[in-house]
Amino acid sequence: MTRPIVLHPPRNNPPPITLITDFGLADGYVGAMKGVILDILPWSQVVDITHEIAPQNVRQAAFVLYSVAPYFPEGTVHIVVVDPGVGTERRPIVVFTDRAAFVGPDNGVFSWIYRTQKVREIRELTNPYYQRPQVSATFHGRDIFAPFAAHIAAGVPAPSIGPAITDPIQFDIPDPVVQEDGSIRGEVIHIDGFGNIITNITEGMLIEADHWAFELPGMQVVDFRPAYGYVEEGAALALIGSMGYAEIAIRNGHAARTLNANVGMSVVARPIS
Repeated sequence: MTRPIVLHPPRNNPPPITLITDFGLADGYVGAMKGVILDILPWSQVVDITHEIAPQNVRQAAFVLYSVAPYFPEGTVHIVVVDPGVGTERRPIVVFTDRAAFVGPDNGVFSWIYRTQKVREIRELTNPYYQRPQVSATFHGRDIFAPFAAHIAAGVPAPSIGPAITDPIQFDIPDPVVQEDGSIRGEVIHIDGFGNIITNITEGMLIEADHWAFELPGMQVVDFRPAYGYVEEGAALALIGSMGYAEIAIRNGHAARTLNANVGMSVVARPIS
């Protein structure tokens, strides 16, 4: 097999490679991926974002990726392995944007990236030179995604990776809607590790009034505050979180469990005069 041409690979100063998985840390899966990367590119800096994504929760992984990707240097290679379809006909892909490269399964995990970054091209990972010689049907993170990501970070040109695709899998990302009465109807898009209920209602949508009440099914939160510490322990409040989205929280508590909230649940913000 002819070795593909590599154009000016930055092997002595490669971009960071990040990892998001649902593997946890009790087993050696994450370590195996890191070993593959370092065997190909010993100078690489591998950054763990999280390995605590709920098993098979593609939407959670997509939101976490969206929440951290903007803070990494341009050229970073992000690997996401939350892959309930591993070993089936789903495609392994790399998404090149104007800021970074994203390597993982074509199962919607890059939906937020498609929405928020300028996509230059998407390639299917098909060139066998850039994967391990033996590919397990159940561990593409080690045998396909990790080696391809290392080669991409080393400067492999996109056409050598595989054919371009134009029909990636995406899931719907809902937009909040302003109602005739001035209320805003949105939904829960993420539950973070503290149990905070993150909605898709943005800070910019809440400038028309100073005070807002937030309604979940069977529950209303009327304390709209700048930060968690403005209410007593155990009290519910709404606030604008660090990503600019309205969220509902319980100080020193787990709001999602207490309020029986889940991703996709309807939430309404109503202005209070």
